[in-house]
Amino acid sequence: MPRRLLLLIGWMTADSAAAQQQPPLIDKPTAAMISSEASGTAAKRTVQSLSVHHRMRGSQGYKMAAELIRDRLLSYGLEEVEIIALPADGKTYYGTQRARPAWNASFAELWEQRRDGNAWADAERVASWNDQPITLAQDSIDGSANADLVDVGTGTAEADYAGKDVRGKLVLISAQPETAAALAVHKYGAAGIVSWAQNQKQGWWGEDESLIRWGHLDTWKDPAFAFMVSPARAHQWQERLRRGEQVRLRARVEAESSPGSYLIPTAVIPGRDRSREIVFSCHLDHPSPGANDNASGCAGELEIARLLNRLISEGKLPKPERTIRFIWPCEVECTIALLNGRPEFASRTLATIHLDMIGGDTEKVKSILRVQGSPPSLPSFVDDVAFSIAKWVNAETLSYADTGVANWPFLDPEGSKRPLQAEVGGFSEGSDHTVWAEGSWRIPVIYLADWPDRYIHTQRDIPENLDPTKLKRAIFIGASAGWYLANLGQGNVPALDRAMHAERLDRHAAEVRKMAAMAPADAVLVERYSRNIDIAEAQSLSRFGLQPANSAAMAGETISSAESAAGSAALIYRRNADPKGPMSGFGYSWLDDRLEMKGLKRPALLDREGPRDTASFAYEALNLVDGTRNVRDIRDFLSATIAPVPVEDVAEFLATLENVGLLERLAANIS
Repeated sequence: MPRRLLLLIGWMTADSAAAQQQPPLIDKPTAAMISSEASGTAAKRTVQSLSVHHRMRGSQGYKMAAELIRDRLLSYGLEEVEIIALPADGKTYYGTQRARPAWNASFAELWEQRRDGNAWADAERVASWNDQPITLAQDSIDGSANADLVDVGTGTAEADYAGKDVRGKLVLISAQPETAAALAVHKYGAAGIVSWAQNQKQGWWGEDESLIRWGHLDTWKDPAFAFMVSPARAHQWQERLRRGEQVRLRARVEAESSPGSYLIPTAVIPGRDRSREIVFSCHLDHPSPGANDNASGCAGELEIARLLNRLISEGKLPKPERTIRFIWPCEVECTIALLNGRPEFASRTLATIHLDMIGGDTEKVKSILRVQGSPPSLPSFVDDVAFSIAKWVNAETLSYADTGVANWPFLDPEGSKRPLQAEVGGFSEGSDHTVWAEGSWRIPVIYLADWPDRYIHTQRDIPENLDPTKLKRAIFIGASAGWYLANLGQGNVPALDRAMHAERLDRHAAEVRKMAAMAPADAVLVERYSRNIDIAEAQSLSRFGLQPANSAAMAGETISSAESAAGSAALIYRRNADPKGPMSGFGYSWLDDRLEMKGLKRPALLDREGPRDTASFAYEALNLVDGTRNVRDIRDFLSATIAPVPVEDVAEFLATLENVGLLERLAANIS
């Protein structure tokens, strides 16, 4: 091999190694301090403490978890530590969220009985609130029954009950209890429900028939009680019933809903600017044990609060330029309540980093960490900060796994040595980050979340399934991104611009691959609206009071649809000031409620599904309503960023929102 080529290869190799040693955006000393201070083991210990509490909104278990977070924050020396309490009484509205009352249970047992002479006697305890609270469906009410079990299949259709006498009996169903209660209990008179509903579908769905899934009943309608059992248990009963055997059960439940409070622990690390904040969020609720979902995110956020505050208090890091806030709400509904009930939170927030499931051991639960950003309707450089850091962590941990040598292996002493292999980029819904980014507030988000998890929402979501090394790496990504955003100044913009350019090239490459599989008319839309996203991303720096490194990045005007718009496609809407929030929260759908009140049909766009890791059509369609885009523009943006969609579906959806009083129609824009 020629000497010149050898020297060139050596230079390239050395340059590559040097590049790996330098973390993106944040400096090496800061990265080293955050990495050395972050402890996945400490986070896992916090998960163990949280997982003993059945953390239903407004419940005693949730209160104890909130107090645990508060007490840890106080011990770590953070400032403005408090638990915000917002009324949750079933009557108060926070924008589009009707506050659900607190739900508590004190006793629940389900026994299978056997004949003892002429009487029935308890033989086997099938479910117990004391042992496994997940076996009682959320929002169950007081009730009892000594009754036969009747299998009604799914339990959600009239045909399921044909020729079956269920009055006063317990019905066995394969659906979620809330979907069957109206028929089973309130129409046909069943005493209660026993459900063997399966977990969320993924590649390992149905393999483990011992799993008991978290069940739900409607907070507002069809009061009933329901127990959750495993598919294995249900199949045993079904086989016996097919043989003509009698299955006799005894059920007793003591539970109620009552006025309570949404409890939201919060604290800050004050910055030089107290009027602007970078927010860390998670969700504190979910059934016990709920280790990965979402005690892991809550513990990870607590560890970020501890390590940043300690490094600052010891003088290893300076006081941040912007305030860093930490909050622990219940999922979605508490966040909607907070941003409506305390609007100053939204007005101060520049960006939100949301952690929801961050520690699942890949070999045990099959999860992959996703690092995602804001929806396409909200292009932001904030996404690129997280993406750059996460890709670097991926590369460093893969290098260590490949060779046993890396400058930044990010290992926890009690964790694995596997590469992180996070999936970086995109946007998907499913947690509180969608509330912050929604068109009512339009706050850029970073979202760290595991998926899939074969044990999500089951009794097997336990602390033993977590990997401290993965926790440490997720904590590092979140803490580093948050610290960078809290201190970002104009002097950082040239390096940030390079990171944004790299991420822009990755996005453009993905768009080219997407266009190759599309019809030509739809492919043109992808190219057209990609330019709009580039411009909006450059302009997003102004949110932080910054200018792009290259003013040409902001030059030019955004492009509207090239197609003519007439009729409903030409209509322009703007959103009314109230109510604020997404159309559906947890346990309550503002839009469904209004559709029922007005006797309107459900718009087709609500049920149209797009590809994985994209926003839903309805969520983004409403986000795009801005008083300037017409229906055709919105449809074309959706087709470019999600998947092709008929303009008629978009027009129907927006017209429905006008009909229920959310949108106001402006003059048509005919292009």
